[in-house]
Amino acid sequence: MSESYMLVVEELESGYGETQVLFGVNLKVRKGQITALLGSNGAGKTTTLWTITGVIPAWRGRVVFKGDDVTRLPPHVKTRMGMILVPEGRRLWPQLTVQEHLEIAGSIPRSKNRKDELLEIVYQLFPRLKERRDQKAGTLSGGEQQMLAIARGIMMSPELLMFDEPSLGLAPKLVQDIAKTIAQLRDEHGLTVLLVEQNIHMSLQIADYGYIMENGRIVLEGPVHELEENPMVKKAYLGL
Repeated sequence: MSESYMLVVEELESGYGETQVLFGVNLKVRKGQITALLGSNGAGKTTTLWTITGVIPAWRGRVVFKGDDVTRLPPHVKTRMGMILVPEGRRLWPQLTVQEHLEIAGSIPRSKNRKDELLEIVYQLFPRLKERRDQKAGTLSGGEQQMLAIARGIMMSPELLMFDEPSLGLAPKLVQDIAKTIAQLRDEHGLTVLLVEQNIHMSLQIADYGYIMENGRIVLEGPVHELEENPMVKKAYLGL
C-alpha cells in the first residue's frame, strides 16, 4: 500500500442481521486531504463508517489503517490508534459542561500529553465554545452542539478524523461555518479527513477527492473538480 494513503478500504461488505447493505466498497483516503463519501439518505454511507470503525463487523473485505490491517479490531482499539469519529447526531452528554466534555476527551492515553495544546487549538477554532465553557451541553444551540462534537473529536488527537453528516439539521450559515472549520483542520493542522455527507454542494467546496455511493456501492469517484463537471452528478445531486 502506498504510504500516501492513511486509510484503504478493500471490497468491504457488511450489513445488519441477514440484510446486506454494503457490496464490495473500495475507497482510499490520502494523507493530509479531505476525502468525501457522498450520496443520498440510505445509500450506505453511515454503514460504511460503522464498518470501518468496527461498530458493526465486516462480513468480507479489509480495512487498512496506516499500512496495518485493522478490519477485526474493536472500536476502542482503533480510537487508540487515532481513528476518531464525530458521529451523526452529536451524541453529547446534556448534563456535562463544554469544558467537561473536552477534559474527558483529552484524557485518553494518546491525548493526555497534548491536552493543553489541543484545548488551545479547539478554543481558537471555536471562540464561542470558550465563551460557553461552563455551560451544559444540553443548553447549547444546535450549531454550538455540533461545534462541541467536533471539538471533542479534536481533543482525542486524531490522525484520521471521520465526520458523519456534520451539516445535518443546521442552518445554511452554520453549514458554511462547519465546512470552513473542516477545511481549516486540513490546511492549518494537517489533519486527514473522511467526510460523509448528503450535502454534496458543501462537500465539493472543501474536499480534494470524492466518492459517490448508491445502494451500498461506489458508483463514481474522482477529484472534486471532475465530479462537479460530471453530468450524472450535476443532474442527480446538484440540480443542474
